[in-house]
Amino acid sequence: MATPNYGIKSTCTFLWKIKNFNFLWMKTSQKIESPVFVVYGLKNTEWVMHLYPRGCSSADNVGFYLHRKDSGSSTGKIYVYFELAFLSESGEIICSCRSAQLTFRKCSSRGFDSFKSREDVFVTHKSRYLPFNTLTAQCKIWNCDKKVAVDKYYLAGTCVTVQQISFHWHIEKFITIGYYDTKHSVIRSITNEILVRFDLYLTGEQLGEEVIEIGIHVFDPNKKYLFLKTFVSTSNGIFVNCGMKEFVWDGCEKKGTLTFLFSKERLQRESYLKNGVLTLYCECIFSTGMVSETIQTIDFAIDSLNTAPPAVLNVGGLPTDGGESVGGLPTDDAISLKEDLGSLFSRNVLSDMKFRTNTNTIPIHTQILGARSSVFRAMFTNVMQGKIEEGVDVTDLDDRSSVFRAKFTNDVKEEIEGCFDVTDLDDDTVRRMLLYMYTDKLEDLQCENASQLYTASDKYDISSLRSKCRAILQAKLSPKNACQILILANLHLDEVLKKTAQKYILLQGKTIFSSSEWKHLMKTDLQLAAEIMYQNCNKDEVL
Repeated sequence: MATPNYGIKSTCTFLWKIKNFNFLWMKTSQKIESPVFVVYGLKNTEWVMHLYPRGCSSADNVGFYLHRKDSGSSTGKIYVYFELAFLSESGEIICSCRSAQLTFRKCSSRGFDSFKSREDVFVTHKSRYLPFNTLTAQCKIWNCDKKVAVDKYYLAGTCVTVQQISFHWHIEKFITIGYYDTKHSVIRSITNEILVRFDLYLTGEQLGEEVIEIGIHVFDPNKKYLFLKTFVSTSNGIFVNCGMKEFVWDGCEKKGTLTFLFSKERLQRESYLKNGVLTLYCECIFSTGMVSETIQTIDFAIDSLNTAPPAVLNVGGLPTDGGESVGGLPTDDAISLKEDLGSLFSRNVLSDMKFRTNTNTIPIHTQILGARSSVFRAMFTNVMQGKIEEGVDVTDLDDRSSVFRAKFTNDVKEEIEGCFDVTDLDDDTVRRMLLYMYTDKLEDLQCENASQLYTASDKYDISSLRSKCRAILQAKLSPKNACQILILANLHLDEVLKKTAQKYILLQGKTIFSSSEWKHLMKTDLQLAAEIMYQNCNKDEVL
């Protein structure tokens, strides 16, 4: 067995940045998987990193593993040794573990169940491990076969979808609340459905002390994790922490209880009530899935890499729980512009038009959509100014709006009345598109969702959304969907995505050329298939 030599320069390095890592909903034995790294110097094998935020077998530790996928062109054994590490904001190694020489077969994992304690990562040294709520994980692989050099650097990113909803809860006649009384507050969707219900009530009757509790009932099936923070407002407008708790759900029923740090008697004694009204400030932080997976390959060796995120300006104030504050609230709790716009999206407030899908009607705000999309801007400008009338030439719209000219001519009356039909997109795609336009957020996207959202973003000229969907499609390329993504890229004249799909197909070779997906491509688009085969004959030049 070869002795590991960690001083060898020739390595394969994976760097994986996970944004909002501390908001992952996983329970013990549940993992998050990195984007796939294809290592051509190791027989074109595919690798991923596995992280267990609450441990593989023990909730006290973070588990960290290297895993070889079951796909890839090689079916034999791979002999390697590796190092797993967490990095600081500046790119320095905070902690690391190294392996001996190991054998990797398909679907095999090697790593450390007790890589680092959760207490260190999430509490004691959180500022080092999770700057800006981002964990940076690194894996270095050394090849035991000295004949084959491995010299690659891969950069990957995963963003955990986080939705923040903040609100003030004014509870009138708080003094009169008894043990059998309940005060309610709800968060509703854009279609007025109840997503979350909060119930405030008293307990502790038998102990003689009126303890305040808030029961939480989440109805939204997409929400798997909730971090609830509550603050009580003093008479001079200062907010004081009165309880926070993390909730993780596995099953269908999503309920929990938060107990206040203050009793009813204390709130009254210390003058937290103003004219008999108790004012709470609540912030809900939900996470629903992974999104915006990206990967980049660097073809030359790098001795060091600065992984620090962009600088963030801290606004001065009084510290709360070790953080900066603004107006008595921690900066993390200040309502951002995205949250404000998100509240417009989630509530029917100040909307001036509606999207009408095949099954639903969704209120929208034309100025927000117009700012995000040149197509919507041209459409709404002409509709609002009454420039488009039935049978009138609409060539004053820019080129990207030509797809709408026939629609404007036939349906302009409905547009002026305040409705715009979006029947070519399903409800889920419309909702995801609007969520992004209001908040810049993307929910967990599978390949099919990303393809549909990519089509919508190209049609409506939402360039930033198009770029993100392209990155997701590139990261999710597989033998099953490569032909479909190639067709999509060719249809939308996206040379970047097209070349990525072509290169992937060429590297997979016979795996794809012998598949039913390839046969379907040859039947539906012979010219596109012929272009790939021509490149296959000149593979050395293309790759």
